[in-house]
Amino acid sequence: ASGPGLPGAAAEVAEVAAVHGVTPAVGGAEETLAALDGARLAHLAAHGRVNAANPLFSALQLADGPLTVYDLERLRIPPRLVVLAACESGRSVVRAGDELLGLSTTFLSLGTRCVVASMVPVPDAHARPLMIALHERLAAGLPAATALALTQEEAGDDVTAAGFVCIGADAGL
Repeated sequence: ASGPGLPGAAAEVAEVAAVHGVTPAVGGAEETLAALDGARLAHLAAHGRVNAANPLFSALQLADGPLTVYDLERLRIPPRLVVLAACESGRSVVRAGDELLGLSTTFLSLGTRCVVASMVPVPDAHARPLMIALHERLAAGLPAATALALTQEEAGDDVTAAGFVCIGADAGL
């Protein structure tokens, strides 16, 4: 799925879908949630927002508004592997009891095995080639951490590539 205001997001999502031989999901929060439920792999290209004051309102900006942590908790079966091509989507906020809250940690707490997400702002123009290279490696059967490491190595000094992390059990497809 892709969000508004990112000129390259729709093309990125279309190219990622083509790598995996699937049709991309388009639309708002409800359509995205339906596509996420039970998916083997999910790729979300959108504006990300970490809400430090109330991490449960951290969100991805979709066509019809935000997709929040609260929304994600409605998933019956979370995706096995999630790639969040969104600014700071890998960041979490520490709350009372040392609980980590945020987009990536929500997916993991719901049962997603692995999340690839950015800890830094993601310039739209830089994300597309990185995400295509990452997904080509995932489609070839490489585990997510290995695919990300090779993509980052190939990108060299690209700060955008260096800002992505792989969190959770290393899930291959």
